[in-house]
Amino acid sequence: MMKFQVLADGSVTDPKGYLASGMHCRIKTSFRKPDVALIRSVRPAVAAGTFTTNSVKAWPLLYDLKIMRRPHHRVIFANSGNANCFNGPMGKRAVSETVRMLSSLLHVPKSEIFVASTGIIGRRFPIEKVRKAIPKLIRDLAPDGGHLAARGILTTDTIPKEIAVRFEIDHQPVTLAVMAKGAGMVEPQMNGSGIWAGGLKGSHATMLCFLTTDLHISKPMLQRAVEYAVEKTFNRLVIDNDRSTNDMVLILANGEAGNKKITVPDSRFKLFQEALVYVLECTALNLAKDGEGVKHVCEVVVTGAKNRSEAERLGRQISTSMLFKTMLAGEDPNWGRLMGCVGASSVSYSPALDISFDGIPVLRNGREQSSNIRNVRHVLQKKEFRLVVNLKEGKSSDRFWATDLTKFYVWINSTYST
Repeated sequence: MMKFQVLADGSVTDPKGYLASGMHCRIKTSFRKPDVALIRSVRPAVAAGTFTTNSVKAWPLLYDLKIMRRPHHRVIFANSGNANCFNGPMGKRAVSETVRMLSSLLHVPKSEIFVASTGIIGRRFPIEKVRKAIPKLIRDLAPDGGHLAARGILTTDTIPKEIAVRFEIDHQPVTLAVMAKGAGMVEPQMNGSGIWAGGLKGSHATMLCFLTTDLHISKPMLQRAVEYAVEKTFNRLVIDNDRSTNDMVLILANGEAGNKKITVPDSRFKLFQEALVYVLECTALNLAKDGEGVKHVCEVVVTGAKNRSEAERLGRQISTSMLFKTMLAGEDPNWGRLMGCVGASSVSYSPALDISFDGIPVLRNGREQSSNIRNVRHVLQKKEFRLVVNLKEGKSSDRFWATDLTKFYVWINSTYST
């Protein structure tokens, strides 16, 4: 029985005490689509997050890292169409001016306002357009504004990524919701350790993900839950193999649900953590399906590994392999490319290993199953399928989501800035 009720047409304003808005402010000059978004909690919330570790970091991300340790936060402002990154001191000033204006008009301390950007790196940030948009964004804040906000952060995405679930803690209904974007430059491997310990681990992604919940939970427990869920989901997603400058996952928890505050990893915490993994897993899969030029999404499962580290290493080796991705694009069951990944990853494996697609073996006990090749070709023609590599060396396993690499992906990114 499912523990979570998935809300129809869910958005980040479904949890109690949240308002949102989105609009077109002409950052994207070629399309009349929303390019700015605003989320506000009606009361101070605790926040947690994970961030990219590219050494070139966008100005908004640097600002958010600086304020993340503050005890409370209330606002998330985001724009698409301009990354506000590596564009000189004016980019930093644009963050300060945006935060100062939001603080003044919302009557919220500057330290409680997060900012985020996504788009092209190196371009002058159009602060004058954002300055004109902010008053209207604030006037338009509404309990049904979540969908517009979700559209305001999209770049090459074709659809918004949103989901909301409801579950019960201490006999109180608790709601958790997410909106996200990401279609290219996505191989998240994020970590929030630097928020507390001064150093971030991980790499890769152009992804913005904002979550809201009315759960009453302490900031350390919220951070713990987010790091665990991100590791299980976004850190196992590979669209391509590039590291971005702007990626972040942010969550606000305002306590409006009225449950007894969660301060230890008890059964209530574990239920919330399960819900967080569920919504982020759904989001990660939707990001993969909507990846730039993507025709096929493959769930890559490594089993029978000597230890968890080797399972992860092989899963990432396969998921990031250009030959594997082009194999998926061509719907070609060339299992030799998978064996190349096994060898390149230096994991322990039995010569009698198994490889299968959707349960149909192409290699069983180390021998090719040539009679199954035609059926496997049919599997690879589907939008989604599952690859299992059983190394037969132990009991550890791991899972990734990988996409193909198509001519359309090359075309999109060959002309992205022009």
